[in-house]
Amino acid sequence: MAERTVENRRQCPTRPDGAHSLIAHWITPAVCLDRQRHNYHKCFTCQYRGLAAGAVLPATSRTEPASTPVAVPVRKAKSKKVSKAV
Repeated sequence: MAERTVENRRQCPTRPDGAHSLIAHWITPAVCLDRQRHNYHKCFTCQYRGLAAGAVLPATSRTEPASTPVAVPVRKAKSKKVSKAV
């Protein structure tokens, strides 16, 4: 049996934009292909979909967006006091 290393394992699932998934697992190519055969619910967006067992994804260079959104502090709501008319 082959030794379990990162080189012969895949991260499941991968996202098309290259971002990290909230929950991901390292699986073997055989498990990956088996999940694809059985229509695993995360395979439809995976980068390994339809690739052979020996396929390796190219290294992606993640660049930061040109403009990063700035957080705006929340303002305290001003409530109007309603006076009771007698």
